[in-house]
Amino acid sequence: MSDQPLTEAEIELALSELPGWSHVGNHLEATWTFDGHLHALAAATAVGLLNERRNHHADLAINYDKLRVTTTTHSAGHQVSAKDTDLARAISDLLD
Repeated sequence: MSDQPLTEAEIELALSELPGWSHVGNHLEATWTFDGHLHALAAATAVGLLNERRNHHADLAINYDKLRVTTTTHSAGHQVSAKDTDLARAISDLLD
């Protein structure tokens, strides 16, 4: 999978198929709300394992019952690449 930065049009097309995700600055971002802190922690662990399997690591932030996921491609100059849209799709499949 290419780590070349996507164009704004390519990002918008990908986001049209990724409900809940948005393009913020130089990354993709989505937030999930769970039934309590332990469920958010479990979700973060599941996403972390997915990141490891794909060798592309999203940033995870937990705020009690919320999990915020952001992803950008460092090797693409901290821009959004196909690696990010693919990871976002996999994370949504896992958590939705």
